[in-house]
Amino acid sequence: MLLLHVSDTHLGADKPRRHGRVRERELDFYDVFDEVIDIAIKEGVDAVIHCGDFFNKAEPSPQTYYYAFKSLRRLRDSGIPFLVIAGQHDQPKTATLSPLKLFDEVGLARTLAIANASTSVIKLRSGELGVTAIPYTHPQLINDVVKMLRKPESGKRILMAHLLLKELGIPNAHISLSELGVMDYAYVALGDYHLRYEVNYGGTPVVYPGSTEALDVLEASDERYVVLVDLSGSEARVNWIKLNSFRRWVVLNDVRSYSQLIKSLDKIWYSMPGKPPMLHIRVSKDLPSGDSKLINDYLDSLVRSNKILFYRIEVPGVIEEESSGTYEEVSYVPTLELVVHNVVGDKDLAEVLLGIIKGCDDVGFVNLMINRLVSDVSLLSRLERLIKK
Repeated sequence: MLLLHVSDTHLGADKPRRHGRVRERELDFYDVFDEVIDIAIKEGVDAVIHCGDFFNKAEPSPQTYYYAFKSLRRLRDSGIPFLVIAGQHDQPKTATLSPLKLFDEVGLARTLAIANASTSVIKLRSGELGVTAIPYTHPQLINDVVKMLRKPESGKRILMAHLLLKELGIPNAHISLSELGVMDYAYVALGDYHLRYEVNYGGTPVVYPGSTEALDVLEASDERYVVLVDLSGSEARVNWIKLNSFRRWVVLNDVRSYSQLIKSLDKIWYSMPGKPPMLHIRVSKDLPSGDSKLINDYLDSLVRSNKILFYRIEVPGVIEEESSGTYEEVSYVPTLELVVHNVVGDKDLAEVLLGIIKGCDDVGFVNLMINRLVSDVSLLSRLERLIKK
């Protein structure tokens, strides 16, 4: 029995984007999901299992429905079931239906859990698969949910869940591996964490494939994957498949001059595969005064020539984003970024705090920022000193 594990596709997302040109970034998420479908059909899997945040928001646009419908119809026509649970982005904040229900009604997906956990036995072409499905649940409630679940009565069992493990080192995570009872299953398929993660716990592979597109520069250093899971033997075998159609980020730190930027980018173009990348540049506070205009003009020319999709320049005290193709003077106003930088007085620490503040509606993104904070001992100690002042 072969399964393809995917998560956090965030269909309908369109950021970061070029001013006045939304479609490129939105299409990226559809393109890479089509690649996932191609892989499933090529590998002849028994089912695709999706562990939440299929959509980027619980009220998808008509075009998002359209592209999702096209992809899932190809999967259905190939005789491959699509098994999905809801992440927080698939769950409406009001008492309305999840957008996932539409695909249930037209036979393109089988939604195993939207608001409540469930246990079921599903007949696939290679046999029966027992599935325990846990949708996104508030961390304070997750232990009660897990205690109420019963294992499916099937020889092959997997656990699908959209949650954050405490082992990730993220504050306010949901649950630990020991509390989740993962050893009762052949494979544990997880979603919500946007980077690749795998651990073997008592012989059971526990896996986050990560998101199919990097949603922010914080995820830029990672490749994107899906996971092929072979349950034909006594133990699950995991094979990571690297995706190719996602859009990459280029991150340049401590750019000190216009000439240094040119040299750095010239080296990158030779090895950069795929679509024109997104560019994030952190310039030095010692940047020569005349170089700022040169850099903006040069980057605008790269946008116009389609060498990059967009760029963002981060400078000490303010984050500037220019991608319109023309240079514009930016007026000096007391933005949120500037206020936080001035109060904190620490660029790296301010960046993390701003990420938490500005990403308050996206739990996964906030958790990534918090994880960055707690994993950096130096950064954490600087925050403690700031608090004590």
